[in-house]
Amino acid sequence: MKKLFITLATVAVYLLLSIFTGWWAVTWVIWVFYFVYMVAQMYKDQD
Repeated sequence: MKKLFITLATVAVYLLLSIFTGWWAVTWVIWVFYFVYMVAQMYKDQD
């Protein structure tokens, strides 16, 4: 569960920076894939 919170915090900070710097159109894709990967890792660790 800790990994999920770290991922959410990282994504939130990075997306805010992306919005303010104008790179939103490019960087959001990277973070969506990162979030999905981390959620998958979290569920894998529970098995």
